[in-house]
Amino acid sequence: MGLSVMSPNTSCDSIEIKSYTQLHINSPFLESLPLSKLYTSENAKVWMKIDAVQPSGSFKIRGIGLLCNKVVNEKNVKHLICSSGGNAGKSVAYAGRKLGIKTTIVLPTTIPEETVEKIRDEGANVIVHGNIWDDADSLAREIALKEGLDGYIHPFDNPTLWEGHTTIIDEIYQDVSRGISPKPDVILCSVGGGGLLIGILKGLEKYNWSDIPIITAETYGSHSFWKSHKENKLTKLEISEVTSTIKTLATRSVCSEAFEMSRRFKIIPILVSDREAVEACLKYVDQERILVEPACGASLAILYKKPTELLNLNPKNILTIVCGGNGTSISSLNKSLQTLPIL
Repeated sequence: MGLSVMSPNTSCDSIEIKSYTQLHINSPFLESLPLSKLYTSENAKVWMKIDAVQPSGSFKIRGIGLLCNKVVNEKNVKHLICSSGGNAGKSVAYAGRKLGIKTTIVLPTTIPEETVEKIRDEGANVIVHGNIWDDADSLAREIALKEGLDGYIHPFDNPTLWEGHTTIIDEIYQDVSRGISPKPDVILCSVGGGGLLIGILKGLEKYNWSDIPIITAETYGSHSFWKSHKENKLTKLEISEVTSTIKTLATRSVCSEAFEMSRRFKIIPILVSDREAVEACLKYVDQERILVEPACGASLAILYKKPTELLNLNPKNILTIVCGGNGTSISSLNKSLQTLPIL
């Protein structure tokens, strides 16, 4: 399966098409009957775009797969370097294995050993450094200075990543056009660094779907987008403010493009607790037999809570992006509940 991308430096009279190996799959777009039952009184249905089944375990492979293809094929990169909260690193490691390229992934010390092993199993060199992603990223950039900056793969702040992430909307639009599923009235997605959000927004603009409101999910203590939205300016959390145990969401700031793009859409940021996100993962795996990490559970928690911000939109077709995640297991989720406070 190939993926064709138009070079941005070509005119309409001379279009150059580059074909790459597509590293992501077209993920299922299905109704969730258990979640729809929660909204029977609202006469609404809940739909899932299930990127948890991607070969790297999360949506990240969409953009990262495209970016890795481009730097390997166009810049002859021989070493891919990435800092990560887990999922981006797994995607870079997977892309490197499929493309036959060396990879180095830098992870903060808070990442579970199971996730570290999953990335090593892809053949990557894994370095554990720092308490938060920002610390790991500083080291990754130092390595890239020595090994070649073209090989540095940012986990969420790169235009090629965003282009790759728009494929999630491409697939939804195609299903709607074929009558397989309805156009969503609202989309729920989790936000960490903002790469997924940008891809969704760019995809909606592409198909003139900018009228669809977006509900963003973050946890208390990883609320950089929520804070930026409330203050109407791009803000950066103090290190002391990054208190969430869900480290794949815990960046001090979303990328500037996510904040700037969000101003053109109806965005409703909602915060949930770490416990609510974990409990949502356990409910979801019982109901749908799909295990996701708490970063994804944050958006699922909103569905289970049925907040007024969502109900006031009076949606009939609610779409949640089941973005997936590698950093979890049923045993670790249950263990987390033993330590997280009951609100």
